[in-house]
Amino acid sequence: MIVHDLDDLVLESDEESGIQELGRRFLARGPWTTVVFLVRTKTDPEGDWEGPFLWLHRYQKVSQGWKLVSRFRTTETAQLQTLAEALEDWKGYFSPGM
Repeated sequence: MIVHDLDDLVLESDEESGIQELGRRFLARGPWTTVVFLVRTKTDPEGDWEGPFLWLHRYQKVSQGWKLVSRFRTTETAQLQTLAEALEDWKGYFSPGM
């Protein structure tokens, strides 16, 4: 998948695709760019939305634009909650002067 401009990146976010983007953040920009998405999904058009889930995508700059190289996706809401708790516990390590 090649994206011409990451600022124009759109997840297929609608009822038909079963993906709803709730938010996004760029964690790093440069030749290797990392974007994190908060999404809800559903596998059945008549089903309920599940999530939220975290999708972490890495893009590499190539001559045509940006190439999706790797991605990590949480598959259970509990995983996102555990990650949030870990980051909260570790936030002291992120302060300046550590």
